Amino acid sequence: MRRILAALCIAAAAVTAACGDIKQDYYTQTMPQNEGANVNLPGLLLRNAFIIGSQQPAPPGTDMPMYMMLLNESGRADRLVSVDTGGLFREARLPAGGLEIPAGKYVGGTALPQVLLAGLTRPLGSGGTIPVTFRFQNAGTVRVDVPVLPPGTWRSTYSPWPGTSPGTSPGTSPGMSPSPSPAVSPSPSPAGG
Repeated sequence: MRRILAALCIAAAAVTAACGDIKQDYYTQTMPQNEGANVNLPGLLLRNAFIIGSQQPAPPGTDMPMYMMLLNESGRADRLVSVDTGGLFREARLPAGGLEIPAGKYVGGTALPQVLLAGLTRPLGSGGTIPVTFRFQNAGTVRVDVPVLPPGTWRSTYSPWPGTSPGTSPGTSPGMSPSPSPAVSPSPSPAGG
């Protein structure tokens, strides 16, 4: 009997160790850990927000895509209306009219960016975080530290902002210059620009 009990204890310890990379949010849904920023707002979850940086510190003027998933758990549509980096970028470009998040649905979580941070104002290296303020039409405003991740093998499959030149991968060129498009509107930083 002691051998069976000891075997069960060892098996329980192995299962606990194997599940160490899973965490629970306050809704008790299992969410895999990620390298991005996560925050819960009233009726809205922001998950895995990250920016793809470059191998070397990016020079001023660089544009960087930001990826995330927004899950609307409320019964009404919401919209990401602006993104602010406190003057680190001249502007944050969103789809025209903001990024719509339908009720009970999610947007993002794909290899396409949801925001383009345009016009870096000072050199920025990968590996750290930058404070980003997200303003939603219904869920309110939240400030979160978003990591700037270096380009890597899995990130090379992520698409740059629509309108960048073909063959340009995020973070490899200082000038990811999107072409002007009516589907994109700036979300200026309060520092001016």
